[in-house]
Amino acid sequence: MLEPRSAPPVHVVIADDHPMLREGTRALLERQAGIVVVGATGEGAAALRLVANLRPDVLLLDVHLPDLSGVEVARRLRADHPAVAVLVLTNYEEAGYIRAMLQLGVRGYLGKTASGDQIVAAVRAVARGRGPVLSEGARAALGGGDVALTAREQEVLHLLAAGRRNGEIAAALSVSVNTVEFHVRHLLQKFGARSRTEVVLKARQQGYAPPELRAAGDA
Repeated sequence: MLEPRSAPPVHVVIADDHPMLREGTRALLERQAGIVVVGATGEGAAALRLVANLRPDVLLLDVHLPDLSGVEVARRLRADHPAVAVLVLTNYEEAGYIRAMLQLGVRGYLGKTASGDQIVAAVRAVARGRGPVLSEGARAALGGGDVALTAREQEVLHLLAAGRRNGEIAAALSVSVNTVEFHVRHLLQKFGARSRTEVVLKARQQGYAPPELRAAGDA
């Protein structure tokens, strides 16, 4: 489907550490009317630099990069360049990754088994502010977890999983330590856990915490 001739082009940066996949995706997008690939890289830090310098409409982002994880790239972009739409394209369709990315505001999450037409349509959709655009695999993965968490509880959980202690979490979220302790108690209750480590373990099992993150020791 062609974009209207009057529509401004969609500028895209690609971050994928597999050269053949990166160049294949680049070639796919560059064949499309109204899409311009302005940069491509295999590293997370380089992706952040490209976004800062080129200000694309869309960052097409893999989850696993050799220096920074896709989760960390998305976290930094949310803070520094929130107008850039992040579309994840990855081999990893585990619920933990998907939830982490959606909580960071990504507009779409596709598996690399997606067709070329699906990738192109998703790029155009997220550039227009639509989303989340999810592949069938991502939707199926999200059917798992049955614990309802508030947005704040999700933030506390991810900081716990990243190894942060209560004081560090309080500073990161600009709340009191008492507030953090309140949310940690609720997480313990909701997951039926007896410790901070067990909360993260159970959350990971239900897809609420990225698999590569680890809990802080009990304190």
